[in-house]
Amino acid sequence: MKQVIVIANRKGGTSKSTLTQVMAQVLAKGGKEVTIIDADPNKPQVRWKKGTSDLDIKVVGDVDEDNIVSTINGIKSGYVLVDLEGVGSLLTSRAIMKSNLVIIPVQASALDTTEAGKTVRLIQKEEEILERAIPYKIILTRTNPAIRSKIEKKILDDLNELNLPVLKNQLNERSAFKSIFVDRVSLYELDRTKVNGVEKAIQNAENVTNEIFGE
Repeated sequence: MKQVIVIANRKGGTSKSTLTQVMAQVLAKGGKEVTIIDADPNKPQVRWKKGTSDLDIKVVGDVDEDNIVSTINGIKSGYVLVDLEGVGSLLTSRAIMKSNLVIIPVQASALDTTEAGKTVRLIQKEEEILERAIPYKIILTRTNPAIRSKIEKKILDDLNELNLPVLKNQLNERSAFKSIFVDRVSLYELDRTKVNGVEKAIQNAENVTNEIFGE
C-alpha cells in the first residue's frame, strides 16, 4: 500500500525540507519503506542522500511539473514524502492532486499564515476538481520548546477559530535538525559529543511523526 504525503506552503523558509527529512527518518527507523521526492530547486534531500546515513531512505530528484505525476505513480508502495518548492505552481497543484495527505508547515508569523491560507484554498480547488476530500494538517515550525511567544499564541488562536486542523505537536527550533543536513546523516547517527540536544530532537521528531500518522 502506498501513502503520498505532500509537504507544502507557498512561502519559502517554513522548514518544509526539515520536516520532510525528520518524518522520513522516524518512519525508516521504524522499519517503514520510505521514498522522498525532492521537488525543491535547491535539492536539499538529494544532497543529504550523498551522505553516509545507514537509514534506508530512497530519494528521487529531477522532478518537474511534467513528470511529477508519473514519478509518484511509479512508486508502488510505502510512504512517499514530496518536498515541494516554496511557491505556488503547477507542480505543486499536481502533487497535491496525487496526495493522501498534505502537511502545511507554518512559522509563527502573519506572512506564513497568510501563505498557508493560500495553500488551503489551493487544496480546496483541487478537491472540487477531483470530487474527493484531500486531508491536510497544519504544523507550527521553528518554535521555542520552552517558551510560547505572544504572537505564536495569537496565531494558534486564529487558526483554531477558523477550525483548521492544527497539530498539537510542533517542530521546534533545534540545532540537531540543522546538523542532519550539514553532516548528512540521520538524527539517530549524529555525534552527541558535537551536537547539543540530540535526544530531545529525536523525541520531538518522533512525537510529530507519530501524531501525523496516528501511531
